[in-house]
Amino acid sequence: MEAKARAFAEEAIRAVGRHDAPAARTFISMAFEADHRLGSLADTIALACAEIDSEGAVSTATWNTLADAVDSADLVAVVEGSRS
Repeated sequence: MEAKARAFAEEAIRAVGRHDAPAARTFISMAFEADHRLGSLADTIALACAEIDSEGAVSTATWNTLADAVDSADLVAVVEGSRS
């Protein structure tokens, strides 16, 4: 993954952790624009944002799916550090 895309993906994950769905959508869109291989991560972020919008929180199952969707230990660490 390109460094620029990785930085945007990290910010999207952190935004999910803050329950900031608009920011998460913006950052993952920017990440996907920089690297189209992030489709699975983008889909999972979209699911997390939908949960935030409807439930006010992200389910454990979605957090687990998000951890599975990232491609490196560094991003798994961001996911684990952002879980709420």
